Amino acid sequence: MRTALAALERLEWQGDRVLLDDLVFRLGDVQHGEPDAAADCFDLKKPQPIVNEYHDLFAAHPGFQPQQIFELGIWDGGSTAFWFELFDPLKHVAVDLLPREDSDYFKRYVASRNAADRIATYWSTDQSDKERLREIVGESFDGPLDLVIDDASHLYGPTKASFEALFPLLASGGLYVVEDWPWGHLRMYREPEHPWADETSLTELVLELVRALGSAPGVIRRVHVYFAFVVVERGSAEISDPTAFSLDELVASMR
Repeated sequence: MRTALAALERLEWQGDRVLLDDLVFRLGDVQHGEPDAAADCFDLKKPQPIVNEYHDLFAAHPGFQPQQIFELGIWDGGSTAFWFELFDPLKHVAVDLLPREDSDYFKRYVASRNAADRIATYWSTDQSDKERLREIVGESFDGPLDLVIDDASHLYGPTKASFEALFPLLASGGLYVVEDWPWGHLRMYREPEHPWADETSLTELVLELVRALGSAPGVIRRVHVYFAFVVVERGSAEISDPTAFSLDELVASMR
């Protein structure tokens, strides 16, 4: 069985790119515009220190082998390919707000893995649209989710909405990852001219998750905080109505 740790150990870091077997991932920090449709490699916005933190996470969960993965944020498909190579899941679904379609390079990747029935992408999909996210899960998976990775807007409102929609659909022991939570502590985002200067920091969501852990440890088993991401582990307690799940009400109901 393929393991994430074994795949991570095969990575070859080469300056501005990293290689994984026959795949090339460019590490440039692309912030604006759209992906390069003519590129002959993937973009991966995960430099080595971030990947090392994922190594630590998976080392702490050696038996974690997710088969049903839901990803928020596609960009050019690089992270989708990266996670698919790490876990070899039965199903990997990714959504993105951009009104575009899969690049030719991504299509060739899927074909090279004979994975057309295992990888699905949904473009023009708003991560804050809870009903649509639940609908996609119902269409795409035949069981509970094992892993959700949110690398989409990084904004408080949409990120919280996605969590409330998808976390109840995780299996017991499943992991929910929110990437890039500490942006509000970086100077560039606090400059008055930055478009996010007045946005609520994702730190507030991390604090809410910790409060929820203290209030309902049966629902949230653990919260792991790393510099690059926060990981919420699903507990075994049943959520009676997943469509009504609310972090605020979860904390308030336990007071």
